[in-house]
Amino acid sequence: MTRPLIIHPDAAGELNDLYDYIAEHSGPDRAWGYVSAIKSFLVDLCAYPERGSLRSSAVDGLRIIGFRRRLSIAFVARDGDVLVLGFFYAGRSIDAALLAQRVNLTEGR
Repeated sequence: MTRPLIIHPDAAGELNDLYDYIAEHSGPDRAWGYVSAIKSFLVDLCAYPERGSLRSSAVDGLRIIGFRRRLSIAFVARDGDVLVLGFFYAGRSIDAALLAQRVNLTEGR
């Protein structure tokens, strides 16, 4: 059973920033292709959300999965959905406190 996908608004902003960065350095076609591939990857993730490395120290159920060796995706597979908390490109540090804040803001949904 495929779970619905929820992308935290701040994570969506990070994905938009990634598009802008790639478009500036490599062109909009390449940026569109990369971001489209990420979105397809996320759809597949909803079907099999138990993938990735479990990192539950700061956020219960937090998982980190790599995409094409340059991007880390932080997400939580909850009972009813898959919540993407952040996109971390090219070695950017994953801030556990930031992710905990993001998941706490969506708990009521």
